[in-house]
Amino acid sequence: MKQTILVIVTVLVWNASAWAADRPAPPAERPSGTGVIVHSDGYVLTAHHVIANARRVVVVTPGEVRTSAIVVSTDPEHDLALLKAETVGLSETSIAHAGTVRLDQEVIAIGFPFGLREVSVTRGRIAAMRTKGVQRVFQVDAAINPGNSGGPLYNADGELIGILTTKFSHPSGIVPEGMAFAVPVSYATPLLANIEGFDFSVIGKTRNGKKAKKGKAANDDRLAGMLRTTVRIETARGAEASPPPATPAPVESIKRQDPVPPIAQGQGETRNPTSRTPDTAVIQQVNEQLQKTQQEQLLALTRQGVPVPDGMVLIPAGEFWMGAEDGLPDMRPMHRVYLSTYWLDQHEVTNRQYRQCMESGGCAPPKDHSAYNDETRADHPVTNVTWTQARNYCGWRGKRLPTEAEWEKAARGIDARLYPWGNSDDMVKTRLRHSESAKNGTVPVGSIEFARSPYGVADLVMNASEWVNDWYAEDFYRSSPGRDPQGPARGGFKVLRGGEPSDRPLELRASYRGWDDMSYWGPSLGFRCAQDAS
Repeated sequence: MKQTILVIVTVLVWNASAWAADRPAPPAERPSGTGVIVHSDGYVLTAHHVIANARRVVVVTPGEVRTSAIVVSTDPEHDLALLKAETVGLSETSIAHAGTVRLDQEVIAIGFPFGLREVSVTRGRIAAMRTKGVQRVFQVDAAINPGNSGGPLYNADGELIGILTTKFSHPSGIVPEGMAFAVPVSYATPLLANIEGFDFSVIGKTRNGKKAKKGKAANDDRLAGMLRTTVRIETARGAEASPPPATPAPVESIKRQDPVPPIAQGQGETRNPTSRTPDTAVIQQVNEQLQKTQQEQLLALTRQGVPVPDGMVLIPAGEFWMGAEDGLPDMRPMHRVYLSTYWLDQHEVTNRQYRQCMESGGCAPPKDHSAYNDETRADHPVTNVTWTQARNYCGWRGKRLPTEAEWEKAARGIDARLYPWGNSDDMVKTRLRHSESAKNGTVPVGSIEFARSPYGVADLVMNASEWVNDWYAEDFYRSSPGRDPQGPARGGFKVLRGGEPSDRPLELRASYRGWDDMSYWGPSLGFRCAQDAS
């Protein structure tokens, strides 16, 4: 009996050993690129193609400390990815403002060429800045090898300005020797917004908050800091490889979670940075997609028997990017917000419309009557009204003032454009012509055709500033709810949105936040109304 049991055990052991020997070994991680630490809790920014279709991702920090990592968010269009390594307490890089990069600027590229385990430092200059179109890229006259992909590109002050990529090629199909490309770090803003507690206010500041010191010792210290924040990315790939998880797409028709509109191209296509789709073409593509979604939801509401309010535009439900990482402190951080479907007045409330409310006893007259009583200005926006007067008018119409989130989404859509018409600063120059022809700073509503938003809302900028419903708080975006935010519960000032022709370009941006006492009134301050769609 004992002998029989021994035989069975022996057979089982032999079968297990044979099975283990026949089982294919899991693929080992191999160097595939470079990354840069952007947060001390283990968050690493790299190129998307470095980790695409990887079964496992390992981050190797200075000192050859290996730690597994997960993919937090990706942006394949701009070849960017954010990883989270299972470690904390790391040295993190300093990030530069998007607008600080200049042609012929000295830069430093760091990475692991050809998958080697020894880091390399390459110096060069910005040879060209491909800024035509929404998607941008820096061309660097430094010898960058494939293993450098995902590595940091620094300015002379040790601030991160871009992520190296091999996604782009020369029109001939051959990348000239000594030429490389980098994606501006500003495109990583939506990815960085996934880091809890990320402080966007430090962007553009050196580690000590002072101007960078000069001299060999200072340069050595900066280089040492750059090396501490550069990591090697290793991946394991196999036949069963599956793509890394991507951040969920917005509800609206553009199936992306980043603020830059997609440029149509085949999967895996190598793009030529000198022949990008023009800005106007990309913006038009986004507008058409948003308008299609708008029409589909309008049709659905009509089938449900929901009437379309007179003079109002439907803003479909979905996410959009609110704020700006390169703006004033109260515009940061840039963050995702989901808004339910709502209606918004296509035009600002006019003197003619406000007079109807006043004659019915529902509204008090404007604080200054000069523009209001001018018959030639009946179709100009009503101005010189306080926040309370604006709220009362909307209530009289069975409506309400919009929230600042509703105002901003209507102005910029979901692609985080700077202005309702797109990203071109050239259009801002036309404000001078309108300002010279406008009396008391306004023109008839709807007369500034180029300033219409992607949803067809007119005059959100370039005519009059507008009251919205929210109380103002400089730091509200740091704790703002992700769904239908209503602003702070209390405050001393109300938010103003939009800009008048005499304003500076920054104040004409869709993300700009003004504020004043709710009893304030002026010749270029008006309003429009909103209404829930449910």
